[in-house]
Amino acid sequence: MVEQTPPSNSRNMHAIILGVLGIIIVLVGTYIITVHGAPLRGSGAGTLLVVLGVIMLVIAFLRFVYKRH
Repeated sequence: MVEQTPPSNSRNMHAIILGVLGIIIVLVGTYIITVHGAPLRGSGAGTLLVVLGVIMLVIAFLRFVYKRH
């Protein structure tokens, strides 16, 4: 016998993945900016990562809001 399971609701999966990646990127960028002995400190990589993470979070939020309708 084969069990039939209903498909999971994956309408917002892309938004969730973008949100999680955005949070991780913001945290890594904040680590690079704030920790004194961090590699790449002073190179601008931390600022770039924080900006990229915030952009990803905004896109994830907008996708989540507009996919609900």
